[in-house]
Amino acid sequence: MTTYDGSIEWPHLEQFSEQPAFNTKAVVQQTGVPAPTLRAWERRYSLLVPERANNAYRLYSERDIALIRWLKERVDSGVSISHAVALFRHLEAQKQPSSTDVEEGNDFYFDIAPSSTFQVTIDSPKQSELDSATPSLQEHVFLSDSQLLSTNPYPIQYAMELSRKQLIDIFRDMDEQAAHVLMGTMLSFYSVEQVCSNLIVPTLWDIGRLWAEGELTVSVEHFASNFFRAVLTNMFHVTRSPLTGPIVLTCCAPGEPHELSMLMLSLFLRRHGMRVVYLGQSIETTGLMHTVKKLRPVVVCISLTLPAYMPALIGLGRQLQQLPDKPPAFIFGGQAFMHFPHPEQLIPDGIYMHGDLQQITSQIQTMVNENS
Repeated sequence: MTTYDGSIEWPHLEQFSEQPAFNTKAVVQQTGVPAPTLRAWERRYSLLVPERANNAYRLYSERDIALIRWLKERVDSGVSISHAVALFRHLEAQKQPSSTDVEEGNDFYFDIAPSSTFQVTIDSPKQSELDSATPSLQEHVFLSDSQLLSTNPYPIQYAMELSRKQLIDIFRDMDEQAAHVLMGTMLSFYSVEQVCSNLIVPTLWDIGRLWAEGELTVSVEHFASNFFRAVLTNMFHVTRSPLTGPIVLTCCAPGEPHELSMLMLSLFLRRHGMRVVYLGQSIETTGLMHTVKKLRPVVVCISLTLPAYMPALIGLGRQLQQLPDKPPAFIFGGQAFMHFPHPEQLIPDGIYMHGDLQQITSQIQTMVNENS
């Protein structure tokens, strides 16, 4: 996987003349960008607005040429044109101070919040949650807090919003190859945690909303869910896992078919160096109890989305607590518990967790260390 780690500077367009003087042929020769591509960039992104000569031919300025060269450099380095345009607009915003900043002599900064929050299950995210998080420059198997908070010049809210829209269009066409290319691009710029929190979850929520409004078919929703499930499963299995040490057992509640949220949490846990055994969806109680007795995990973590399966989960919790010797810590969470005023009281001796996935990951890691 290629990861961008260079600096990106403002192209200093103010140094170039805005006088229209160059026809399309001249621009193509000076930039190496074909004429059809130039026209596509003009039509889609409205960054280039060449003048029209008396014969209706396009005339570009030196400033236009400088911008085209800058965009081409980004594309040649592996950035998609839509992301390059988003980056330019971000840098352009940084060059335009507000009136208060001018009067007080302050620098203008593009503020990005340092963390993101959403429910353990695929739930409706708040807009502030979709736009938050500071992107990381490097892709590591295990990420430290300092790495997760490192500064990346690429604006995450532009990139994620554009990618969500592109993914939905791609899913409409059921173009699996295009979806893989886009996901690969995002994973080369941002951590797995950020892509999950700021791209996958909001995209699934948008698809669910569009389906409810009759703008997407069930087939598209299933295609998208299966695509993300495959991506997450692949990342989980290629992430290094310790061969020895305490085990964290993760799965969905008996009868529960929705597994993407627990799959994400399992991936986060493994990326933080924990030995995770993920059993998947709709686990059967007898089989799970047999596995717990055999593997003797220090933590069992279960997710529930549909309230209809709450009795089965409560019964499972009782059986876990009745195990001889020291039973594993039993962690539960998910969207189903939002229907109850005091979810922490539903399963005695269990531990209810909800909220920020990275915080939950840290809490589970602390429990594992204390019980190992």
